[in-house]
Amino acid sequence: MDETLNQIEEANQAFSAQEFSRAHEILRPLVERSIPGALGLLGAAYHLGLGVERNGPKAVELLLKAVELGDGVAAHNLGTLYATGLPGIESNAELSKHYYRKAKELGAQFAIDSFYE
Repeated sequence: MDETLNQIEEANQAFSAQEFSRAHEILRPLVERSIPGALGLLGAAYHLGLGVERNGPKAVELLLKAVELGDGVAAHNLGTLYATGLPGIESNAELSKHYYRKAKELGAQFAIDSFYE
Protein backbone atom coordinates (compact mmCIF):
# COMPACT_ATOMS: atom_id res chain seq x y z
CA MET A 1 0.00 0.00 0.00
CA ASP A 2 2.93 2.34 0.65
CA GLU A 3 3.84 2.16 -3.03
CA THR A 4 0.28 3.18 -3.95
CA LEU A 5 0.41 6.15 -1.57
CA ASN A 6 3.76 7.14 -3.06
CA GLN A 7 2.27 7.02 -6.56
CA ILE A 8 -0.70 9.15 -5.52
CA GLU A 9 1.68 11.68 -3.94
CA GLU A 10 3.80 11.63 -7.11
CA ALA A 11 0.69 12.32 -9.22
CA ASN A 12 -0.30 15.13 -6.87
CA GLN A 13 3.15 16.68 -7.20
CA ALA A 14 2.94 16.35 -10.99
CA PHE A 15 -0.39 18.23 -10.93
CA SER A 16 1.22 20.93 -8.77
CA ALA A 17 4.07 21.23 -11.28
CA GLN A 18 1.50 21.41 -14.11
CA GLU A 19 2.87 18.15 -15.55
CA PHE A 20 -0.64 16.99 -16.33
CA SER A 21 0.19 14.20 -18.78
CA ARG A 22 2.56 12.65 -16.26
CA ALA A 23 -0.02 12.94 -13.48
CA HIS A 24 -2.70 11.24 -15.56
CA GLU A 25 -0.26 8.53 -16.63
CA ILE A 26 0.51 7.76 -12.97
CA LEU A 27 -3.17 7.75 -11.98
CA ARG A 28 -4.52 5.65 -14.84
CA PRO A 29 -3.56 2.19 -13.48
CA LEU A 30 -4.55 3.19 -9.94
CA VAL A 31 -7.98 4.35 -11.09
CA GLU A 32 -8.42 1.07 -12.99
CA ARG A 33 -7.79 -0.71 -9.65
CA SER A 34 -10.36 1.55 -7.92
CA ILE A 35 -7.84 3.04 -5.49
CA PRO A 36 -9.86 5.68 -3.56
CA GLY A 37 -7.16 8.38 -3.44
CA ALA A 38 -6.51 8.05 -7.16
CA LEU A 39 -10.21 8.24 -7.99
CA GLY A 40 -10.53 11.32 -5.80
CA LEU A 41 -7.50 13.01 -7.33
CA LEU A 42 -8.72 12.34 -10.86
CA GLY A 43 -12.16 13.61 -9.87
CA ALA A 44 -10.54 16.81 -8.62
CA ALA A 45 -8.70 17.10 -11.95
CA TYR A 46 -12.03 16.98 -13.81
CA HIS A 47 -13.50 19.46 -11.31
CA LEU A 48 -10.65 21.94 -11.83
CA GLY A 49 -9.73 21.19 -15.44
CA LEU A 50 -6.20 19.97 -14.70
CA GLY A 51 -4.99 18.41 -17.93
CA VAL A 52 -8.55 17.60 -18.97
CA GLU A 53 -11.56 19.66 -19.91
CA ARG A 54 -13.68 20.57 -16.87
CA ASN A 55 -16.45 18.02 -16.64
CA GLY A 56 -18.87 18.22 -13.72
CA PRO A 57 -20.63 14.89 -14.28
CA LYS A 58 -17.31 13.03 -14.65
CA ALA A 59 -15.92 14.76 -11.55
CA VAL A 60 -19.00 13.75 -9.54
CA GLU A 61 -18.83 10.16 -10.82
CA LEU A 62 -15.19 9.74 -9.78
CA LEU A 63 -15.54 11.58 -6.48
CA LEU A 64 -18.65 9.59 -5.52
CA LYS A 65 -16.84 6.33 -6.17
CA ALA A 66 -13.92 7.52 -4.03
CA VAL A 67 -16.28 8.54 -1.20
CA GLU A 68 -18.00 5.14 -1.36
CA LEU A 69 -14.54 3.61 -0.83
CA GLY A 70 -13.90 5.85 2.20
CA ASP A 71 -11.98 8.84 0.80
CA GLY A 72 -12.72 11.84 3.02
CA VAL A 73 -10.82 14.29 0.81
CA ALA A 74 -13.08 13.30 -2.09
CA ALA A 75 -16.11 13.95 0.15
CA HIS A 76 -14.76 17.42 0.96
CA ASN A 77 -14.18 18.08 -2.74
CA LEU A 78 -17.75 16.98 -3.52
CA GLY A 79 -18.97 19.40 -0.86
CA THR A 80 -17.06 22.18 -2.58
CA LEU A 81 -18.26 21.13 -6.02
CA TYR A 82 -21.89 21.24 -4.88
CA ALA A 83 -21.32 24.55 -3.08
CA THR A 84 -20.15 26.23 -6.28
CA GLY A 85 -21.64 24.12 -9.06
CA LEU A 86 -20.00 23.31 -12.38
CA PRO A 87 -21.17 23.10 -15.97
CA GLY A 88 -23.57 20.17 -15.91
CA ILE A 89 -23.88 20.21 -12.11
CA GLU A 90 -26.06 22.77 -10.35
CA SER A 91 -25.04 24.09 -6.95
CA ASN A 92 -26.92 22.38 -4.15
CA ALA A 93 -26.47 23.61 -0.57
CA GLU A 94 -28.06 20.48 0.94
CA LEU A 95 -25.73 18.11 -0.93
CA SER A 96 -22.79 20.38 -0.18
CA LYS A 97 -23.44 20.18 3.57
CA HIS A 98 -24.02 16.42 3.34
CA TYR A 99 -20.62 15.83 1.76
CA TYR A 100 -18.83 18.24 4.09
CA ARG A 101 -20.30 16.31 7.04
CA LYS A 102 -19.25 13.05 5.38
CA ALA A 103 -15.71 14.42 4.96
CA LYS A 104 -15.57 15.19 8.68
CA GLU A 105 -16.86 11.68 9.50
CA LEU A 106 -14.12 10.22 7.31
CA GLY A 107 -11.45 12.34 9.02
CA ALA A 108 -10.87 14.94 6.31
CA GLN A 109 -11.61 18.14 8.16
CA PHE A 110 -10.08 21.28 6.65
CA ALA A 111 -11.96 23.98 8.55
CA ILE A 112 -13.37 24.70 12.00
CA ASP A 113 -16.07 22.35 13.33
CA SER A 114 -18.95 24.75 12.71
CA PHE A 115 -18.11 24.79 8.98
CA TYR A 116 -19.13 21.13 8.72
CA GLU A 117 -22.45 21.42 10.56
